[in-house]
Amino acid sequence: MRRWLGGGLVGLLVISAVLNVLGGPHWYSVTVLWQPPTQLVGNIIWGMRVPRMLASVMVGALLAVSGLLLQTIAHNPIADPSILGINAGANLALIIGGVVGIGMSIGNTIWLSLIGSGVAFAVVLGLSLSHHGIEPLRLILGGTVFSGFISCLSYAVSVVTNTSEQYRNLLVGGFSSATYGQVWLLAGALAIVLIGVITCSTGFTLLALDEQTTQGLGVATGRLWLIAAGLIILATGVSVSVGGNIGFVGLGIPQLINVLRPGSFKQNVGSTMVAGAVFMTLADLIAKTVIPSVELPLAALSAMCGGCLLFVMVLLGRQVVRE
Repeated sequence: MRRWLGGGLVGLLVISAVLNVLGGPHWYSVTVLWQPPTQLVGNIIWGMRVPRMLASVMVGALLAVSGLLLQTIAHNPIADPSILGINAGANLALIIGGVVGIGMSIGNTIWLSLIGSGVAFAVVLGLSLSHHGIEPLRLILGGTVFSGFISCLSYAVSVVTNTSEQYRNLLVGGFSSATYGQVWLLAGALAIVLIGVITCSTGFTLLALDEQTTQGLGVATGRLWLIAAGLIILATGVSVSVGGNIGFVGLGIPQLINVLRPGSFKQNVGSTMVAGAVFMTLADLIAKTVIPSVELPLAALSAMCGGCLLFVMVLLGRQVVRE
């Protein structure tokens, strides 16, 4: 089952990536990839659509693995960076940075988004702490309230400063302005996350066990928690700096993979990342092709698709829990 699922997801990723490049307000045949009829078409394909496709693939993978990490270390199957306000924190930091006059270069967007997501994560963890450690219920409730507050604050700042249109991609999500510079940024972040996940996969898997068991096994929970938090902040912050405030990928995709093949973090992390890439690539394709003259907001579209996915799983009586 594991081999079939992995192979199927990789095949879907290739198909969805090609469709994403060819699809849009105007569809092209597959031959334009190696023989564009005009220089303009070649520029559209290789200068606009290819970086957009690559950005959607890597953002989907980063958001999916950040959700899986968060669910694992928090012992909560519905933990997600967008629900806990980590996405919204990065989004608010980028908007405030732009409003106060900080240039939105790739370098500036990196440190602004990382600071915003890091501060938001720290606040949510602070709200969820008790004498017994992090309480999963308080984590979700506090994170949901804090996320809503930050999101409203982001909209308020953009409206008051009359910059809603300028920060449209940040507010509603999308890859229409993706560049190769941003693609290289995402590739670097994805490489760091992959190295961290591969190196600490066994430790992260053990973190899913109860606290007494992990302590009895001699697991360095504090160090692993810091590494996991760093990877979550990096994956989320960089994703928001490129694709905007896109949610639900980190919640829906890990749960889908766990339903298809119940397993531990180490067993499911690869499939989760590939499935996240497939989901985001197809969502981006739908956003730019359903209405040729209008691009749909990707944040709302991904939430709708992911919500329908979870609704179907619940309706069919599937038990959405992490083993």
